[in-house]
Amino acid sequence: MKKILFPLSLAALLFTSCNSSKIAYKHYGPVDVDSTQAVSLDQMLLTFKAQPQNDTFTFSAPLIGVCQSAGCWVKVQPSNGDMIRVRFKDHFLIPPVTEINSVAYFHGRAYFDTISVELQKHFLEDAKAPQADIDRITAPKIELNFEADGVWVKKSSSKPKK
Repeated sequence: MKKILFPLSLAALLFTSCNSSKIAYKHYGPVDVDSTQAVSLDQMLLTFKAQPQNDTFTFSAPLIGVCQSAGCWVKVQPSNGDMIRVRFKDHFLIPPVTEINSVAYFHGRAYFDTISVELQKHFLEDAKAPQADIDRITAPKIELNFEADGVWVKKSSSKPKK
């Protein structure tokens, strides 16, 4: 009997373990993200800078920041470069309590954009930045952005951030 129960227990454990990764993530946005097609953020940037006409990617990266007002954007950071803001197509949202440093998978389009003074200040307000940082913004800037039409992120705990 033990010879039968052990393999069954092991199979149940493996099945639960394999499915736990799917349970731990949640999809947002109109496009399903195929994480098996994801490249690293660094690889996405190298490809985009070499061939900007090829602007659609699936990539993975840890979250460095999440909009604390509504979850309408996140920030990711390449290994050597400035943070990149990922905005969500058609303004879908992720939970603002999404864990910082958790890896997310994105599908969408990379592009350069001029960010107005007003929008820069709005982003800092969303991030709950100090007023002194907000007041320092005086000129528009051009930055690399990514518009995600799908994102796969770690499910948020029900506990709000402190």
